[in-house]
Amino acid sequence: MVVVLERSIQMNKTLSLSDTLAWPFLLPGTLACNALGLNKRGVGEYSNLVRMLVNSLVWTVLGVIVVAYAS
Repeated sequence: MVVVLERSIQMNKTLSLSDTLAWPFLLPGTLACNALGLNKRGVGEYSNLVRMLVNSLVWTVLGVIVVAYAS
């Protein structure tokens, strides 16, 4: 049991390739949640929703700007 627990703790500390690639795309939502203090214990029940909303807004607006300037 102890070996399994130690192994799961070691696995949680490592970053996978997908975590590394996703980090820049998830950064706007993470920064917004940190600024609003939603990552604190007991307050973070809506943090995932706020993170998804901010990420979708940022990347949608950026995509519209790129398409507008490309044409």
